[in-house]
Amino acid sequence: MDNLFDNYDRQLWKNKRMIIVLNNDNMDINAYQERASQYPDNEVRIFKLPQRYKLGSCLNYAIKLADDGIIAKFDDDDYYGPKFLREAARAIKRGKASIVGKHTAYLYFEAKKALMVFRRGGERKYKRNVKGGTLVFRKSVWRRVRFPTNRRAGSDARWLSNCIRRGFRIYSVSKRHYVCIRSKDWHRHTQRKSTHSYMKHCRLVRRTKDFTRYVN
Repeated sequence: MDNLFDNYDRQLWKNKRMIIVLNNDNMDINAYQERASQYPDNEVRIFKLPQRYKLGSCLNYAIKLADDGIIAKFDDDDYYGPKFLREAARAIKRGKASIVGKHTAYLYFEAKKALMVFRRGGERKYKRNVKGGTLVFRKSVWRRVRFPTNRRAGSDARWLSNCIRRGFRIYSVSKRHYVCIRSKDWHRHTQRKSTHSYMKHCRLVRRTKDFTRYVN
């Protein structure tokens, strides 16, 4: 919960709101609601859906409730730097595409204290896919293409494929301002790829306990 609110608070984007969807039956919604009460009315809203609901259903539920404009999908266990939202929103407003994200991205492997780069060479280009945790798009896109509701994993990738089929382009911004954090227990991630096999596809930036100075 702290990481989620910290990511939101540090964003250098003034007109922002956050919708949190809890998707685990054991999570305490009261703790989140108490934290949300520290913000002005309706700036942060908390909802809880049954654990049987898959990611796509949770996303569709939250986006339907969101204001018109730009939607940003934040994962609760990753790091989003102060300029993450500003960079993505500006790319959309400047007409690069209605969907932006990061094809090339930083990954941090907690078990190895290693900051690495995944999928080099995909910055500031039109790509067919970007990391799901970096998706930023106009709500008007979602009105035409909803997230698939029957997939346990890969719903982001399937949604992007469906968007491309509907004629939308996807623009990859820089790799900066975001880090996908891979836990020591990689089994807890939706992407069930081991630390060793994931690292084989990355390039080492440096071993460090504080990666923020290198990515922002």
